[in-house]
Amino acid sequence: MKRTISLRSSRAMGEALMVWRASSVALRAAAILVGALAIIPLAYILIRALEADATVWERLWSRQIPALAGNTLALTATTVALSTLFGVGAAWLVERTDLPGARVWRVLLALPLAIPAYVAAICWLILLRRGGVIDQMAMEWMGFARGAFPLPQITNLWGATMVISLCVFPYVFLPVGAVLRSLDRSLEEAARMAGLSAWTTLWRVVLPLAMPAAAGGALLVALYALSDFGTVAMLRYRTFTLAIFQQFAGQVDRSAAAILSFVLIGMAIPVLYGAAWMARRERQLTRTRWQPPRLTRLGRWQPLALLAIGGLTFFSLGLPLLTLGGLTLQGWLVPTEVDRIWGVNNAGVLRYALNSVGLAATAATGAIALAIFPALVAVRQPGRWSSLLLAACQSPFALPGIIIGLSFVLLFNRWMPMLYGTLAVLVVGFVFRLLPQAVTANESALRVVSPSLEQAARTLGDNGIRAFQRVTFPVAAPGLLAGWVLCFVTAMKELPTVILLRPPGFDTLPVRIWVAASESVHTQAAPSAFALIAVTIVTLLIVTHYQAGMEKVLSHS
Repeated sequence: MKRTISLRSSRAMGEALMVWRASSVALRAAAILVGALAIIPLAYILIRALEADATVWERLWSRQIPALAGNTLALTATTVALSTLFGVGAAWLVERTDLPGARVWRVLLALPLAIPAYVAAICWLILLRRGGVIDQMAMEWMGFARGAFPLPQITNLWGATMVISLCVFPYVFLPVGAVLRSLDRSLEEAARMAGLSAWTTLWRVVLPLAMPAAAGGALLVALYALSDFGTVAMLRYRTFTLAIFQQFAGQVDRSAAAILSFVLIGMAIPVLYGAAWMARRERQLTRTRWQPPRLTRLGRWQPLALLAIGGLTFFSLGLPLLTLGGLTLQGWLVPTEVDRIWGVNNAGVLRYALNSVGLAATAATGAIALAIFPALVAVRQPGRWSSLLLAACQSPFALPGIIIGLSFVLLFNRWMPMLYGTLAVLVVGFVFRLLPQAVTANESALRVVSPSLEQAARTLGDNGIRAFQRVTFPVAAPGLLAGWVLCFVTAMKELPTVILLRPPGFDTLPVRIWVAASESVHTQAAPSAFALIAVTIVTLLIVTHYQAGMEKVLSHS
């Protein structure tokens, strides 16, 4: 009897092992397929650039590329410097001092992520251009002649730097704040017992430990600055992305756009590699025993600190919302003849908002679903080949949105022209745009699931799919949800991909903002921008509710 039971048990274990091996092979095959698909746009752009005529290369290298490289690198460097200053300074004040209302500031300083930089640029142009709000107020209230009131020039490098930095400094603020909040107090106490002052302890102990998080956030800012298109187009500061769009829109031969994309990809790849390296280093440094931190008393510096945090919050969040709210009311209550011609009413804004939400939700869901396979392989089967697979899936991160859109335009025009200009191509382009974020978010979420839980489920007879449904997915769900929301917010704000790939008549909120602002009809751009920010702020507030998941996702993305 005992022998019969033993034979049945061995047979069951053998069958379970065969099922596990089959599911493991299927998982690897799916992950490899996702990685292969992810590198297609990058590979195709490189092939098109290398196939271009030598005269095109020579013309671009002699006339455009040096100036474009200088402008792009200058914008990237200044934006990284200013965003790091904002992010690290705000994180230290909120997390390590007795600043009043720290919880409120923590949420408010994360919300600028909901404001696209091109929308912020529109707001600053409305305020600071000749004939804008401030110029008119100076003429009416202060008696200045037309054009006599001194206004800062923002259609240059410094204007683009300020606008982008005010929108992206949360990439530094959030991870640095998380590190400062979780540092072990005993490290500072040991430094103080060694005779170091409070400021010396800050410079020699606290800030060096926060540097990996700050550097990781700064590299994300650098990737954003390299890939930004809408802001530099609005502020007429010519970088690679704007030149690529102009080459694409103005010439039949798209090889020049492919060559410029090739050079920009070469500039983005070292930044991408550095971001991945810093993320791995941060994981090693933050594993320490936690004790509650001791807050620094600001004393007589507290009013100045409140002024600094309040000013940063106002210029990054309050000013765009007030400007857009005022223009929206003006367009509705006192419409001009141009407003009547454009005729964007509540129903129009609602239709654009539904298009944006539907597209963003579909693309975010598709990206998160596809990213499950390579992320699960990287977590459960670590090794060199899984690292290469992750790098392949994250390769679209080196591609600005305008290059992804351009690659899909070239691909579908040549190989599948019947699909070009359809909603399906737009969704596929968005999924590939979001895939790097989804992979890093999923990897972070799946790492919290202990492999022993899945092994226990398998010993109870569950196959790989059923173990994932019953054990892995429920435990990783909060992190997966945070990753989905982050992808959704990114998709809601995406402009260049939708401009290049949208089917005729399919307008989203960013497209309507772009079209109206390009024609200087700001009262018609404001309602769409206000609706876009409202939707993204609500979704970001959902994420801040699951703040631990968001910080983890941001620190690894």
